[in-house]
Amino acid sequence: MNMYMDESGSVHPVSKRLNRFFVIGVVMPKNEERLKRVYKVFVRRNFERLRVLDKQNRMFQKNGKFMELKGSCFDRNMKLQFLEFFCQNDLLRVGYIVLDNDKLQKKFISNKARTFNYLLKLFFLNAVKRKYIWDRQLFLQIDERNVRTDSKFSLEDYLNQEMVLNMDLLENVRVQYFDSAQNKLIQIADVFSNILYSNMVTLGGYNQELIRLRREGYILPLFRFPMENKDKNIS
Repeated sequence: MNMYMDESGSVHPVSKRLNRFFVIGVVMPKNEERLKRVYKVFVRRNFERLRVLDKQNRMFQKNGKFMELKGSCFDRNMKLQFLEFFCQNDLLRVGYIVLDNDKLQKKFISNKARTFNYLLKLFFLNAVKRKYIWDRQLFLQIDERNVRTDSKFSLEDYLNQEMVLNMDLLENVRVQYFDSAQNKLIQIADVFSNILYSNMVTLGGYNQELIRLRREGYILPLFRFPMENKDKNIS
């Protein structure tokens, strides 16, 4: 089972609204080739609008050549259009990990890589328990720009030790890091993670749409850390 991941926000000790939440978006395709075709159609249909939105040349090169989708460049209308475009025809499921910096102990702030690994382990434990994962072999594809070079090899070893050897919940976990410009589905994860992060920052500005997509089965219930006993709202 392939999973594509990207993140928005940061693990940060300062209690400011823009820094409070750290979000990891996990895209789980149900039909990868079809999802890649949908990606191409989305870019083609919105090419000119995306170029207008790209104020800092993050999605396009200076010569006008398209590079990649970046959710942080989207305005509200483009984010809503993205949700409508990709959340149809049973193409994917999206899982979310939400970390609340305001509620973290200091030990989770001191080493981001260790915290990232731990969050993923907890997320997978929950996903296996709730049967969100339908395969015992996982292949995680992650944006390399979010990970320090010296921690790139720790996640795969850690998850195999915890999920395979210690708990026998999975058979194998592979992890590979990509330049997101070379991986269309990591770009999709980037936009999904940014949309939820925007929802947190705007105190529920996308709540109505995200709750509907959860009800329709495209978005899984949020996995929060530290843990909470209830999850009435998407935000």
